[in-house]
Amino acid sequence: MTWCLAAALAIGACTASGTSSGPSSSGASKEQPEGTPGPRYTPPPLATVTEPSANPFRSGCSLPLETLRRIRRGYFPGRSPDVMVVPREPNFFGAFVGQSHSGPWDYVQRVPLVFYGPGFIRSQGSLSLDREVTLADLAPTYAELLDTPAPADVGAPIDEVLVPEANRPGRPKLILTIVWDGGGTNVLDAWPDAWPNLARLMTEGSSIEDAVVGSSPSVTPAVHTTMGTGAFPKQHGVVGIPVRVDGAIKAAYPNKTPSNLLIPSLADVYDPTTGNQAQIGMLAFKSWHLGMIGHGAYRPGGDKDVAVIVDTQESLVTNRRWYTFPQSLKQVPGLQGDTRSVDLDDGRLDSAWMGHEILRDPTLRRDTPAWTLHQTDLIKALLKRERFGEDDIPDLFYTNYKQPDEVGHAWNMLLPEMRPTLRYVDDALGDLTSWLDREVGRGQWVVAMTADHGQGPLAEASGAWPINMTELIGDAEERFGMGAGDLVAESSPVGFWIDQGALENGRISAEGVARWLLGYRLEDNVETGSEVPEGYRARVREPILSAAFPSDALGRIWGCAQPR
Repeated sequence: MTWCLAAALAIGACTASGTSSGPSSSGASKEQPEGTPGPRYTPPPLATVTEPSANPFRSGCSLPLETLRRIRRGYFPGRSPDVMVVPREPNFFGAFVGQSHSGPWDYVQRVPLVFYGPGFIRSQGSLSLDREVTLADLAPTYAELLDTPAPADVGAPIDEVLVPEANRPGRPKLILTIVWDGGGTNVLDAWPDAWPNLARLMTEGSSIEDAVVGSSPSVTPAVHTTMGTGAFPKQHGVVGIPVRVDGAIKAAYPNKTPSNLLIPSLADVYDPTTGNQAQIGMLAFKSWHLGMIGHGAYRPGGDKDVAVIVDTQESLVTNRRWYTFPQSLKQVPGLQGDTRSVDLDDGRLDSAWMGHEILRDPTLRRDTPAWTLHQTDLIKALLKRERFGEDDIPDLFYTNYKQPDEVGHAWNMLLPEMRPTLRYVDDALGDLTSWLDREVGRGQWVVAMTADHGQGPLAEASGAWPINMTELIGDAEERFGMGAGDLVAESSPVGFWIDQGALENGRISAEGVARWLLGYRLEDNVETGSEVPEGYRARVREPILSAAFPSDALGRIWGCAQPR
């Protein structure tokens, strides 16, 4: 194995030493343009290493209360993993190159939450509240503006951002939600000059300080469903990318179907109150985002809301049984021109972005600013052609810009690919708000901007050990005398679904697996034949986890951890 030992404030990607350079290995990252500031990142001091309790129950009880609260909100019995694990912060499941973003810790939990809309949203800038604000508060805040019941009683409306009802000019014609996937607070803080339009909205509208996702795992399907429903996975049931349902591991939204979503979204509740005359819509990259709008026609009394999903070949698709797809979107021009514009950013027309020859490949181009530009064109065309915001019945539209997350996974939030990625999604934000003023009318709409999670910095920058999931599972299979694939049915960044047959025949137990994990060391997680990277050689005996416990013990653990 070859390790990319980037410095903490490195601004160049790993070079030709056998390491990955993102979606394409055809070239190293382009040098940072002269005069361009690098990322602002100060690595926190590593916490003192403490041994986790060898008792799984006690290891869970020893976790900070806020950590347990976020884990508990993300847990749904039967659907969540059988064994829950908490890496020792800042360790994560992943690799040295790229990033991980799932966990209960503040650095991945903190997200921007910005509201703007003259006449509806107070102009007060940064707002610090004396209570927790989570993404479950988004839907009930919209419900207040729409004068409609909230879909759940979990989140609470953020009344502090709203103009008092008596002073509002009725209801907004359109509420637009913009999600920068992976655009958490720590990513924005690393590149503070890359988002001037967002900074302006923060100043002219209301920006919540210290807003958090609120639940763990902080992964796309779970968090977007929280945004749409005003509840956590504990209530809505979408616990992650995979979900166990009726004993089988399934996708969160299998075949673009909302069958795993257990409660109504705000749109599901609101739309029928208008006789389904309100326009509800979404444009996003994956079915993972369907929780923002909800069930469409899948739910009795619902209709086929607009749901446009971009597949891996840049095609626009939907599930026509439950949602509507505007055919005219397939004729929206501009992708080739947008690609050329991005290609010329460095002054050369060479099908490369930031030195990566990926602009000709549809499966990779969508992770670049070329698709940020085209997505914005698609959004404006969809809103115009489907007549969003044209009458007095308020409409809801949601979109997710996936590029910050994809760039973070392929490279890292601290590498130079992130700065232009943020700059382009910020330009899109400015473009859309100007377009809304022209097309819907100033003082007639509200926009909310947020993110679904932060990102992990380079492992070497934070001192994290990237836990090799494949190595760990292989070691567990060897320890318990299981064949390859016979122990773990599926894994996630927060735990493991154990093979049901193995559990039922008594060959293993969730508690036994958890107990073994608590003794797992950094040196155990190094692949056979590989050397421990230099910066970690004095740490080989460190435990890599803080806690591991059977998930069905979470209720008792919560009880023991709460302050008496």
